[in-house]
Amino acid sequence: MFLGGTAHAGLLFNYSQLALKDLDQMNQLVSEKVKESKKSSSGKAVPLKEALQAVYARPNDDEMIEKVVSPLRSNLDELESWEKTISQLTDEAINALKNPRAFKPVVQVTYVIFLENLLAEIKPHAKNDGFERKIAERIRDAKIEVTKDAVSERKLRMMKDTTSPSEIAGSILTHKNETPSEKPADSAASEQ
Repeated sequence: MFLGGTAHAGLLFNYSQLALKDLDQMNQLVSEKVKESKKSSSGKAVPLKEALQAVYARPNDDEMIEKVVSPLRSNLDELESWEKTISQLTDEAINALKNPRAFKPVVQVTYVIFLENLLAEIKPHAKNDGFERKIAERIRDAKIEVTKDAVSERKLRMMKDTTSPSEIAGSILTHKNETPSEKPADSAASEQ
C-alpha cells in the first residue's frame, strides 16, 4: 500500500508543482495518460480523469488549458465519459474543500484552482439548462468556505486573493442573462 509521496487525495500533482510545468510538459503528461488509457483493458477513463484533473488544477494565467485539453475531451467523449468524469472531479474537489481538516492548504488551493478553471470553462454554457449549469449549481450550492490557511497559501505563492468557488458559481448563474448582451457591445467597441 502506498502511503507517502506527493499524491494527495486523488491528485497527481498539487497546483504549485503544476505551475512549473510548461506547455511541452503538460502535453507530455496528457499524451502519456492517453496512451495509458488506450493500453488499459478496463478502467480506460481513469488515466484520462487523472490528466484532466491535472490540466484544470494548474493555474491558467497563460491559458494553457485550451491548448492541452482536446485529446482528453475527445478520448473521454469516445468513452462517453466526459460528463461523468467532470462530475466526479467536481464532487472530489467539493468534498475536499468541505472537509479541509483532512487536507493540507496546498491541496485545498489545488482544488480551488480546479473549480475556478472549470467554472471559467463552463461559464459560456451555464446560461443553458444543461450539464454545465448543473455543475455550476452544484458548486454554488456546496457553499464552500475557503480556509484561512488556504487563502494564506495562495497569497504567499501566487500573490492572489481567493474567492470561494461557490461565490464564483453564484455570480455566473446570477449574471447568466447578461453574457449574450455584453458580447455585441464588446465587438462593436473593438470595430471602432
